[in-house]
Amino acid sequence: MKYSPHCALMVAVALMVGCKPASAPSSAQTSPAAAPAAPAAAATAQAEQGKQEMSPLQGLLDVLLAEGGAAWSAFERVPGVQWRDPAPQDNPDSDAPDNVRYRAGTLLLSGYSGTIEVPDGKVGAEAGTRQANEGEVGATLNGDAQRVHSLVLVKFEASEDYQQVLQRQFGAGAMVKPITGQCALDFGTTAENTQANQFFEVRLTDAKIVYAEGYVDDGGNQGPGTTTYQFTLTKPAQKIASMRCKEF
Repeated sequence: MKYSPHCALMVAVALMVGCKPASAPSSAQTSPAAAPAAPAAAATAQAEQGKQEMSPLQGLLDVLLAEGGAAWSAFERVPGVQWRDPAPQDNPDSDAPDNVRYRAGTLLLSGYSGTIEVPDGKVGAEAGTRQANEGEVGATLNGDAQRVHSLVLVKFEASEDYQQVLQRQFGAGAMVKPITGQCALDFGTTAENTQANQFFEVRLTDAKIVYAEGYVDDGGNQGPGTTTYQFTLTKPAQKIASMRCKEF
């Protein structure tokens, strides 16, 4: 699948209900009806803490994997994501049914603490650089008029540590498993693979599985290069086959 160049541009971018007993207990007694409240409150607090600790990427994927499909509006308030586009935009660079609309923004990947120089987004003679958190990535949702079908992240600096980076974004119960090794060809060409493509199965839970592809562009003389992650709801079997990737 070919994605819009906007993907590169975006980077440079308790309700508690109580029952009152018939006679109030003394100060040395605890009402039996009130006893379960403490464990229930603790469970609620634990669940809320889990939501707060969810990384922005896991938040997006959690919505993407919603039963019945992910409507564009469902992504509006995913914590940690700053949308650059106020709403889904028409994609002039694609006529593929699952890629006719997109929405771009930014987020931070977990596990990074340093800063790097990245393009400031300006063009021509005004183009320059700015300091950014090294975990900053451009995020683009792609889909049809009603629903989102895929997510693309683009990060400045080329790195082939795909599995390690992905695993840091998810809770202890999630599993990131490689499903291919080296690929022989670049996608859509007969040229030798130069982007170190690799494919993964990301199992957030037994019922929530998404597929990820990582690949790099070293940037040549144009800058630090980029690392791209593409997330799809189904295994990209045709793409893997066309690139002659070694499957495990």
